[in-house]
Amino acid sequence: MSPQISQIAVVEQHPLVRLGLETLLSGSALLRVVALAADPAELPRADAQRPDVVVYGAPPQPGPSLAQTVAALAARGRVLVVADFAGRQPVTDALRAGAYGCVGKQAGEQELLRAVETVALGGLHIAPGLATRLHHELRQPAGAPAPALAHREREALRLLATGLTHGQIARRMGLTEATVSTYVKRIRNKLNVRNKADLTRKAIELGLLQEGGLRGAAPADGGRSGAAYSPAGAVPGYAPAGYSSAA
Repeated sequence: MSPQISQIAVVEQHPLVRLGLETLLSGSALLRVVALAADPAELPRADAQRPDVVVYGAPPQPGPSLAQTVAALAARGRVLVVADFAGRQPVTDALRAGAYGCVGKQAGEQELLRAVETVALGGLHIAPGLATRLHHELRQPAGAPAPALAHREREALRLLATGLTHGQIARRMGLTEATVSTYVKRIRNKLNVRNKADLTRKAIELGLLQEGGLRGAAPADGGRSGAAYSPAGAVPGYAPAGYSSAA
């Protein structure tokens, strides 16, 4: 008996990435790409073209928007979300909205193929690299507010977001560099963020840069180093995807 071939739809806004996904998935004897779309609204609605799996390349966006899109796509087929989960997109948002699987945009070809084939058979696929994050998210009460930051933690986060190093922050706050590093570790744990890029986004969301009276702050050496300073450069919503400078 011939194996059943699963029909796949690909939703991805970038043409080259969409083409790459089509080429990869079409190379599997178990998969057939039947629809390509740059936006979920472009998917054909004819029942005859109803896919078994919708591979959704999620653009960077807050969790609620991701959940709404996944919920809409789930009515069309089993959804596999391919997203930059290192950012603000919670894995649990996608799963609660009806996704059958989640993989990061850094996933290799073989992992992505395994994920699509698993979901096509009705299974659930969570990329190994997302398992720890999912465990952490599931331990948080649904709808719980983010833990409050202490005053000194807020100040350390504000200065970090303006581009200062741990040493510069220590001098500004009259602390040791080790104490600043401890503050940053606590902040990362409280806000559930992984890198300096996400810390900067959180500082903006919390309004901390406005608290300082400036959108950014000059370097602690007054610019004597000659290095150009740009607060926007510290904000990775404004940096290429995959930016992961360590805090």
